[in-house]
Amino acid sequence: MLTKNDVKTIGDLFDEKFDKKFDGKFESAFKKHTTSIKEDIEQIRKDQKLIIKFFDREYLNLRKRVERIESYLKLSAIN
Repeated sequence: MLTKNDVKTIGDLFDEKFDKKFDGKFESAFKKHTTSIKEDIEQIRKDQKLIIKFFDREYLNLRKRVERIESYLKLSAIN
């Protein structure tokens, strides 16, 4: 039966071998996959800003029109 010390030694050896074998490969694969994700996130942020800008402009135009109508009809604005 293995003792705690034996298990720890085996684990340390495994970690050491794993680090040596996969160190560079893992990092390059990780960067490769995350690059496309970062590009997608940047595009989503640009689209989001564009959508917000469009609807903000539309809201301001609509508000201006409603105020003009209220003024013409001499209605009080409801707040």
